[in-house]
Amino acid sequence: MSGVVEVLGDTAVGLRERASGAEAQRWARRAFVDWLGVTLGATEELPVRSLLTGLELGEQGPSRIVGRAERAPAPLAALVNGSGSHTLELDDIYAPGLYHPGAPTIAAALAVADQRDLDLGRLLRAVAVGFEIGCRVAADLGPTHYAHWHTTGTAGALGAAAAAADLTDADPATVAHALALAATTCGGVQQTFRSDAAGKPLHAGAAAQAGVVAAAAARGGLSGAADVLEGPAGFAAATGTTTEWAHSRSAPGDTLALERITVKPYQCCGHAFAPVDGALQLRDRIAGEIDEITVETYGTAIASAGIAAPVSLAERRFSIPHLVAAALSSETFDPGIEPDEALRALTRRVRLVADPGFDARFPSRRGARVTVRVGSEIHTADVPDRSGSPEAPLDDARLRAKFQTASGRGAEEAATLLTLLDAADPTTPVRELDLG
Repeated sequence: MSGVVEVLGDTAVGLRERASGAEAQRWARRAFVDWLGVTLGATEELPVRSLLTGLELGEQGPSRIVGRAERAPAPLAALVNGSGSHTLELDDIYAPGLYHPGAPTIAAALAVADQRDLDLGRLLRAVAVGFEIGCRVAADLGPTHYAHWHTTGTAGALGAAAAAADLTDADPATVAHALALAATTCGGVQQTFRSDAAGKPLHAGAAAQAGVVAAAAARGGLSGAADVLEGPAGFAAATGTTTEWAHSRSAPGDTLALERITVKPYQCCGHAFAPVDGALQLRDRIAGEIDEITVETYGTAIASAGIAAPVSLAERRFSIPHLVAAALSSETFDPGIEPDEALRALTRRVRLVADPGFDARFPSRRGARVTVRVGSEIHTADVPDRSGSPEAPLDDARLRAKFQTASGRGAEEAATLLTLLDAADPTTPVRELDLG
């Protein structure tokens, strides 16, 4: 039997014609625009500023830093843009894999497309291929891996490597070597975002960088282990992952992974979306002082985003109690709002309960039930699927509004950028695209 990366190499090359078709390109363009908006919004945030200051990048290099004057070699551009795109907690999600595919994959693809002066159609093809490979690996890694590892930093490196290799028209064997090399150089542990630390975005950036480097090394002739994922001392064994690699070994289906992506509506951890949806449904139905709030959801949401008394902005974005209380208590929901004593008091009244029903549907579907008690009155909202998911997608108006808000551009500038990106012909050189 072929190694998993060898199967994935065949799949990646076999998808090229389909990924060049109009439907796949439409979905890839949509993912690229969403990625660009959240990346532009992070250009002055700490992760990007820290990397640019520490790396001392100037304006030399073939690959751009989105929204900045600096340019860099492709691996460093992928590092900075990948980190930036994961900074605002607004980047896309592949629910079955507990994975943010856009941040590492598109950052790597853009860096290499800039470097090689390729056109938009080739960039979008690479995005579609990279999403498919990364999402397959992420789905196989699943919850046992995610218990301690950040899948965006691990599977993300393979998605990035697949995209970067696609842009050089690598043959299946070379793609497989790129994936194997990415697998042995990736990482990212959960403790980073279960603590008051700012390093989480580097998981996505480092995955993008690892993918670019792995693809380049494979193209130059460096080999990787064919059984690096499934071997007795391979990636699954090393990360405590239980899997048969069924998704990675399967033939492509009628729907590409790219078409099953969740687009984030709120600037916080995706595990909190369904609870926030429920709170927003109840907000206008509640009159009087709230005595108790119960949030029933799947256990991983509580483990990853159950911070009871958040202090920093990073912790507030990973605190279902804070986020639900904020959604219930203000007319405009702001996930990062600095709490006053009233909001802290309401946060303390939130009780989290792991529900077997929601656990059974996880990770592919993410739901919650929010119950608010006001005296003798009980108000309940059931949310089977969170906003932005394939089951409850955002419409075009919300996507455009998200781009404007996330990018930090004014309405006119954001509309101009979106119009240009929507209208850009696939033959347009990537270097000529206005990316803000």
